[in-house]
Amino acid sequence: MTTSSSLEFLYGGTFDPVHYGHLAIIDGLRTLAPDTPIRIIPCAVPALKGKPSTLFEQRVEMLELATENFKQIIIDQREVDREGASYTLDTLVTLKKDYPDKQFVLVMGADTVASIQQWYQWQKLSQICHLLIFNRPGISNEAVEQATKDADFRLVESFNALTTMKAGNAYFQIMKEKIHSSTQIKQSVRNKLTLDSMLPESVIEYICQNHLYMSEKS
Repeated sequence: MTTSSSLEFLYGGTFDPVHYGHLAIIDGLRTLAPDTPIRIIPCAVPALKGKPSTLFEQRVEMLELATENFKQIIIDQREVDREGASYTLDTLVTLKKDYPDKQFVLVMGADTVASIQQWYQWQKLSQICHLLIFNRPGISNEAVEQATKDADFRLVESFNALTTMKAGNAYFQIMKEKIHSSTQIKQSVRNKLTLDSMLPESVIEYICQNHLYMSEKS
């Protein structure tokens, strides 16, 4: 059995840009386990998505602005140091090498777990980490639970039950908040619509100052 003090959340994504949906997940993690560190890992080169609209450094700076008042946050930039696509498995392997006593809980939305079998060497994930899945409105709970089982993770009934194994457990958390998509945010920027309900003020100012997401190609 692992102890809660050895757990660490891993929350990856392109964060292009970081928005209130991401911050809602971080708030959810802090509610579940206030003393557990949250390691945010911005993706350098997405393997299954198109090229990000902004530079890696800009996405990191927006993350730093959005999370500056949060405790227990680590922004880990290791993926920018690797060539080629940023595979989650490779990142997990390097983290386990750097922190062998840590038990990592990979955090993702339900839409992501539904496509997890498209990931690079996805069969190895359950040997290295646990999953914490935040379901979003409009996505079937049953479908997400089945996708989790198909990825060789064991569903547990409580967050504390994650610690009963070194890896391979999954816990399901419901989100009630409406989540804005990055595409919707970028369209709103181009159309000069209000962003107050989607982004923190500090991120809005950064986007405006750096003229981000103004192109149709964003």
